[in-house]
Amino acid sequence: MKLEGVGLFLPVMMIGWIAWAQSAPDDPSAAARAGLERIQALRKERPGDGVLVFYEAMMHVALGERAAALELLRSLKGRKLGLIPLRDAGFDSVWDDAEFQEICKALADDEPQTPVSPVAFRLKDPKFIPEGIAYDAESKRFFIGSVAHHKIVAAHANELSDFSRPEDKLDAVLGLAVDPTHKHLYAVTTNGFEEGAKQERHNAVVQYDLKNGRLMDRFVAPDAMQLNDLTIGLDGTLYATDSQTGSLFRKKPEENTLKKFGATGALRGANGIALAPDGALYVTLSTGIARVNTTSGEPTRLPQSDAVVTGGIDGLYWYNGNLVGIQNVTNPGRVIRIALTDKGMRIAGVTVLQSHHHPEFDEPTTGAIADGKLHVIANSYAGHFQPDGTVKDADELKETAIVAVPLQGK
Repeated sequence: MKLEGVGLFLPVMMIGWIAWAQSAPDDPSAAARAGLERIQALRKERPGDGVLVFYEAMMHVALGERAAALELLRSLKGRKLGLIPLRDAGFDSVWDDAEFQEICKALADDEPQTPVSPVAFRLKDPKFIPEGIAYDAESKRFFIGSVAHHKIVAAHANELSDFSRPEDKLDAVLGLAVDPTHKHLYAVTTNGFEEGAKQERHNAVVQYDLKNGRLMDRFVAPDAMQLNDLTIGLDGTLYATDSQTGSLFRKKPEENTLKKFGATGALRGANGIALAPDGALYVTLSTGIARVNTTSGEPTRLPQSDAVVTGGIDGLYWYNGNLVGIQNVTNPGRVIRIALTDKGMRIAGVTVLQSHHHPEFDEPTTGAIADGKLHVIANSYAGHFQPDGTVKDADELKETAIVAVPLQGK
């Protein structure tokens, strides 16, 4: 999955900060300048917000302003925020700069190393390019979607088999969610980041019967640009994020299509999404996490201290009163537990469950909770997928590892 912006191709889960620059998409310099101005305006409201400092540095790099970028990154040293620049993610032009590398090492050294979580199982095909994963506790099966192969596979007892069928005519498969009450599997399917979208854009959520694997329905989102992740309420209401427009879509049980829910662009960088048992809806943003009013669709960014970074989260999950997130934009990849307070309206703190030191982490995306562990797609290689459907440097990729990160005891 790759999208073009600010003169770069970046994975879908890294486009939140690019959304700030959409006012001038045909002129990379003007887009970067517009993005920089937006970030600087936000910094006036939250001057100590580390992730805004990080994004501002990224924009200065895009504009060729090396000194300003390095000064900002240098200011993050010692804050232990887990903000570490990534290769091929906005810092390419200074990547081989000795001073930049020195700063990167210092920022990486700030992050304590956690124990290495075990690999639960692997996908043999390195060209699979998985992005979404879900788990059905009744059948003890994981379901994994392929961006490159446009299909869904099932994993049970380390055995893989195709779940979807070619006649289902899926596009790239992203977010997946199991509805255990009605025994359904839901999956986002989209071509929003592929060349085919220039001729005909496809965005939908498909519904499968978990018992027999039959495709039951296809709920299209005609107004979406690129659906990404989804969640389902106890009453069967579907919510899906549109990362390209920073918006949310919803389908009530009695409806046949996904409709825009809330204002377009109200959720910049919308990606991961999670529902609490009480119906509270949370969506990840470029700079943090928002709680969305399920009546009006209006989001409220959760306040947090400057000692906490929750921006750059891809997968988001509810577990035992906390949120759990997989960060991959602002860090090479880590799993964090996000403690909430004030009845779920404020972030109290963050605990790193798996640091970026894991040897299998390479563009981790999403996960699925099973047996008290978050099973994370550790090396998705999503950034290797090209808009023409090919996989860059495919021969250099390893088998995909699903890493089981314990959610308790840390």
